[in-house]
Amino acid sequence: MADTKQAGPIRCVVVTPEQTSLDTRARSVILPLFDGLRGVGHGHAPFIGRLGAGEVRIVGEQGGPADATRRLFVDGGFVEVAHDAVTVITQRAIPAEKLDAQSARADLERITASKATGDEAIDARLQAEQSARALVRTATRGR
Repeated sequence: MADTKQAGPIRCVVVTPEQTSLDTRARSVILPLFDGLRGVGHGHAPFIGRLGAGEVRIVGEQGGPADATRRLFVDGGFVEVAHDAVTVITQRAIPAEKLDAQSARADLERITASKATGDEAIDARLQAEQSARALVRTATRGR
């Protein structure tokens, strides 16, 4: 991870099939890659990664307090980091403040209680459960 104390902001763009959900500048961005979290700051080496379901944190957003953090839930996708820009391409991006923790927990319980037979159905159920757990974590964090 690059030294996030270096001068200069990075641009963060979050795109879904319907719209550009976010286009801002920040001090750093923490991403939920499929195999763990990864932080990106000014001067970070370029890379392309596969996202998992989880929380994108944008730290020190331009126009806000230096330590303020904006949080979004993303449901997989891809990220490209290059030239002090982070581009997130995902099917779903929801601001954390718009998430309903009670509804997210109910969805998780429904998915957990469901049965699946066959390899494809089992894989789909496990993927849905993983995404629902990440949604619950994002909805309840910071409350």
